[in-house]
Amino acid sequence: MSSMGHTCPLCVQPYDRTHPRRFAYPVAATLVHPALGGPLSMDNAFTCCRRCQQQRSASDLIALGALPDALLAQRAAVLLCSHNHLLPLSTTTRPTDFIRALAQRHTLPRGRLFAAQGEDGLCFLGVPPRFGDGCSKWLARLLARQVGTVVHHANRVTVYQLDDAEFLRVVWKLIDANALIVALACRSQPRDFLDCWWPTSASPSTLRLRHVGFAVPPHTPHDYRPTKHIRTSRTQYLRERRGLVAELRDVARTADALRQAVNDQHKAHWLDGEERAADQDDALLGQLNITERQIEHLRNQLAITSRCRLSFP
Repeated sequence: MSSMGHTCPLCVQPYDRTHPRRFAYPVAATLVHPALGGPLSMDNAFTCCRRCQQQRSASDLIALGALPDALLAQRAAVLLCSHNHLLPLSTTTRPTDFIRALAQRHTLPRGRLFAAQGEDGLCFLGVPPRFGDGCSKWLARLLARQVGTVVHHANRVTVYQLDDAEFLRVVWKLIDANALIVALACRSQPRDFLDCWWPTSASPSTLRLRHVGFAVPPHTPHDYRPTKHIRTSRTQYLRERRGLVAELRDVARTADALRQAVNDQHKAHWLDGEERAADQDDALLGQLNITERQIEHLRNQLAITSRCRLSFP
């Protein structure tokens, strides 16, 4: 009990150890819920008051807002040992670069979704109300609603039907937003890397080497880092520029969707008189800021490729 400290790290209120049923009584909690891929280990445990644990439920700890640096560092370490999806990086990627890319996903709250990809191209995405914060669930519903249709809606889950191409686009966007996708059905023979959205592993080295029980098709994502040499091929220049423009268009659409989500959520909470609207708006705004920084990065890369065009004969 002495290692727990005297105050809750989340609400900074003193513990009340006089009665186990009181809200201020210290209880054990997990940084990353096992349903969100968290490991069953002592590294994934911490102590908080009963009130904070009940308010948090099974959502990601970072969804609560500002956290102590010690808890943020512990959460980051635990997520690296949690179940994660593949990254579109080569198996020759340096381990430090792979860990850095994986940690970039973990800056967003984690939520759990269900997905099924049929051999006939019929795909479904299920968004349950539990195991995730409101903003991550809102993003999943928003992306699915834009390109799919609701085929089932109940208190426990909302199911969207999507075609194959849109399903892969949405599911990878959600994975990049730190969603844990539970596969209910998948293709028996993946056509390309995008069909490998469903395998997960709790080992970063296993993910980097793609030792997931079957041969993962290769994938070469666009490399938007400034090159150290001048391009001399016009065909190569046009190919890279088209890829940058397409990626910028997709990211801009995501930013527009997030802006609309912020406006819609703010209006809905204001009409309902809910007090937590501001916190949820802040989380969505955080995701919007990340997307806008990505847009700025892509525009800078387009400017670099435009300057390289001057080297063509």
